[in-house]
Amino acid sequence: MSYDYEKTHEMILKSAMKIFSEAGFRNASIRNICKEAGVTNGAFYAHFESKDALFAALVSEKLAVFNETYQDMSGICIDSADDVMKIFEMSYDSIETLIHYVYSEKEVFMLVLKSSGGTSYENFVQGLIDAECRNTKLFFESCRKFMKKPENISERFIRLGSSMIINAMMDAFKEGVPEEDNITETKKASDFCIAGYRQLLGI
Repeated sequence: MSYDYEKTHEMILKSAMKIFSEAGFRNASIRNICKEAGVTNGAFYAHFESKDALFAALVSEKLAVFNETYQDMSGICIDSADDVMKIFEMSYDSIETLIHYVYSEKEVFMLVLKSSGGTSYENFVQGLIDAECRNTKLFFESCRKFMKKPENISERFIRLGSSMIINAMMDAFKEGVPEEDNITETKKASDFCIAGYRQLLGI
């Protein structure tokens, strides 16, 4: 692969990040991206199949790392009441790790949250809420035998809690709240949900 190819590739990516961020995916044109990068449309298609593929090249790797990190944090075996409490305690570290990663890749996550309408990434936050809801349901099922009040909690109720935590994290980031303040606020949202679940289930 020649140096010119790599240089052109990087110029297109840099231009796309700027144009997508300013105009949004739907309103950004390949022509404007090429103009900003100083390349021809023909050169563009030597690197990317489409505007969608270009957007994916900007965000897919970072989102994959985020999703892998999130999943790694949710796969804990529960064999005792102590394990249940450890998971509650670990939620703090999980929140801090995820928020730190989002802020470390600020440009990419701002692009996804503000400019991804019309792409397969526009429902990123909703996907996180869905994953949090599934993991919370699995958690309740796994620790049912350690509950004093093993009643069923509706999926709608679980979704409310999941939405609170994920939206606290992502809305604060999108609004420019400093990282440490975001961590503090999201942990408070998590505390609120955890206290309610523990009270309802007698954990």
